[in-house]
Amino acid sequence: MKNKLMLGLMAAALTMVSCSQDRIEEPSQDETAEVSRPYNALNYLELVPMLEHYDKTRKPVLEEALGFEDTRMNYFSIETIENYIKYVKTLSREKGIKFTGINFVSAAYPENTGHGVPNYQNLLLMPTTKINGKNICFDPVQSTSEKIVTVKEMLASYGYNWVYDSKEDYDNRYKSNELILNNFKNRNQKSDIESGAGNHSTLAPPYH
Repeated sequence: MKNKLMLGLMAAALTMVSCSQDRIEEPSQDETAEVSRPYNALNYLELVPMLEHYDKTRKPVLEEALGFEDTRMNYFSIETIENYIKYVKTLSREKGIKFTGINFVSAAYPENTGHGVPNYQNLLLMPTTKINGKNICFDPVQSTSEKIVTVKEMLASYGYNWVYDSKEDYDNRYKSNELILNNFKNRNQKSDIESGAGNHSTLAPPYH
């Protein structure tokens, strides 16, 4: 009798584990929903010429200037991207800001970088929101429910002139700005604070 009872309990336990595992492994409703081909998906006769044109017009110039082939690929894991988007969405929702997208911005690690590979190009992730009908980079960390703080404002406070929000800014990119120049001179005295931008990708090249 005891043996039968034990066998029954073991069978029940195995059934529960099996059902639990089945539920965990089942794809979510979003993953099983029918999905149409995205508008930005490429065919190979579009993709290949773009890669070739980069090879012909960018690689030689960069290699001659730098003395090495610069980074071509920036890898972010799915988990990293999903977590970053969730973080920005949460901050934006809490502050009543509409998060519209992400700008992938070219940058390069400096000689004294604390992460990444010195002198190699990388990508920064900068969230955007609509301001006067345009998608503008903003800082979800420093923004509040009363005021959207743009990346341009934050960078200017550290002495960097961000000129990519408008044609007017870009056309005037070489004009000196006394406030930004002073902030640049005093950058080392300024306290470091968190930003809403992202980075920390895996680069290739270089190969280790």
